[in-house]
Amino acid sequence: MQYVIKYKLFFHSFNKEIEDTIKVDNGLSYFNGERNCSVYNEVDAIEYVKVTHKIGEIEKLFEVPQEIYDSETGEVGATSIKIIGCWIS
Repeated sequence: MQYVIKYKLFFHSFNKEIEDTIKVDNGLSYFNGERNCSVYNEVDAIEYVKVTHKIGEIEKLFEVPQEIYDSETGEVGATSIKIIGCWIS
């Protein structure tokens, strides 16, 4: 079973927003900065996405447009995320 999460990711340095979905596997384990956690429901899946974004590992989870890497800085820079929805797939 997987959880599908629809999100909007905004790249502040480039004034660019992407909207997409990602799938998170049930039972996935991760470290949230304080303790080990697992994904067993929709709330856990959303928390995993938020934690991954917060610790700066967005390339691990989200597709970053190539034009951002091709820019002068070559870095993602500041981003913000908005979770639009989550459902079971």
